[in-house]
Amino acid sequence: MAATISPSSPNYHASISNTTINNLFDDSLTEIFCKLPCKSLFTCKSVSKRWLTLISNPNFHSLFLTHQHTLFQKTQALGEDLDQPSFILKPYNALVITPNSPSLQLGPLENHLSLSFLGPNFEPTNIVPQLRSVLKFVFACSNGLLVYGNPRPRHRCIYHIRNPLTKDSLELPCALTLCDHAGVLVGFTCDPYYHLETDKTKNAKVSIFSASQRRFRVVRIPAFSDTRSAFDVEVFYSETGKWKNFLVSCPKGFACGFFLTASSVEHEGKLYFMGGGRVLVYDPYENERVASVIELPRGFGEAYRGCLGVSCGTLQLSEFPISPSSAFEAYSGRVWELKHCGKGEETTTTTTTWELVHEFCLPEVVGPGFEELKANESENVKGCSRILAFHPYVRDTVFLKFGDNIICCNLLTRRFKVSKYGGLSLLFYPVIPIVIPWWPTPIPALPL
Repeated sequence: MAATISPSSPNYHASISNTTINNLFDDSLTEIFCKLPCKSLFTCKSVSKRWLTLISNPNFHSLFLTHQHTLFQKTQALGEDLDQPSFILKPYNALVITPNSPSLQLGPLENHLSLSFLGPNFEPTNIVPQLRSVLKFVFACSNGLLVYGNPRPRHRCIYHIRNPLTKDSLELPCALTLCDHAGVLVGFTCDPYYHLETDKTKNAKVSIFSASQRRFRVVRIPAFSDTRSAFDVEVFYSETGKWKNFLVSCPKGFACGFFLTASSVEHEGKLYFMGGGRVLVYDPYENERVASVIELPRGFGEAYRGCLGVSCGTLQLSEFPISPSSAFEAYSGRVWELKHCGKGEETTTTTTTWELVHEFCLPEVVGPGFEELKANESENVKGCSRILAFHPYVRDTVFLKFGDNIICCNLLTRRFKVSKYGGLSLLFYPVIPIVIPWWPTPIPALPL
């Protein structure tokens, strides 16, 4: 047993002065590291091999995430639902959404997540003749990883997987087919690095890490305007490092005409695409040769007014604006939530239905400040309004583009926050929500 030096001992102060952070035990270092932001921990990895080993250990990740979850619950209990950092990653078509967690208090987060590494070929432009060549350079996001590419007509597109926080990236082999002028729908799903479960012995949330052999899929669907019951789909497998083409059967039919504001949504390993008055459901893990569809709600308008997304683990759909026929309706919207009905006596399948959860008018939500927002609209974006995304973990909250502003708005409490957006017009771009996880998702390695 180590001897304890009393504060009254003449050697006490000498002992304290000789103590440095390098003399601390691993348990003490771990306790310190758990209170640091992610970005600081990445820097600490380069200090020494000991620190690198400690911070890279999944056991440390579990302790770190459990600590962050406890702090996150406290902030949620205070009702700070609009205080999380969120912004458009200028000048790219990505909406960054960050949990209000100490692990992601990085200061000016935009500086850490810059995508300038893409180079001049990926710089966005508003020049209409060149629009399609760079239109969907950021295609999709899953568990903090994003897929980007430059789909030029009559060229094979090369896609990249990127972690915008750690700057890690992976280039995929060239896609199988050429890009057509009609466009292409792209989906992406990646196994999570961690998930939270309840520890019944401690009655608390603990972090559980996925197996080291995690997977991801990139899915390409060349666009077509007519309704088809079978169409080609290309799938990239991280396990093999190769693309594979399938003729996919969709008995109820689907039309995936190219929509400027369309993007895929990943939810529980499945991909959802809007098109032709329906939502295509495709599972690239379990059944690559069959797809199904979900009908849009009765009375739903034109697809380009819709936004599909996930909030609090539930698939949601919005329509905004409902109709431009009057000044009032031009700023009205609706939000539905997908409900899974139980299996009936005469069927073995689970049915789904849309439940209307919100009908709103933006002038009523914003109140007296609405006219001021309208008056401050720039001429080139006047009247450009649409819902960009749903808040991933704050129910009833949407991100709405109004002119050259982004409004984060809780449709239930009527609380909102306005952020000025001075980048490119988002009217022509599919906006991809990037939800930053508490701990960055490592990119699964491809086979050699």
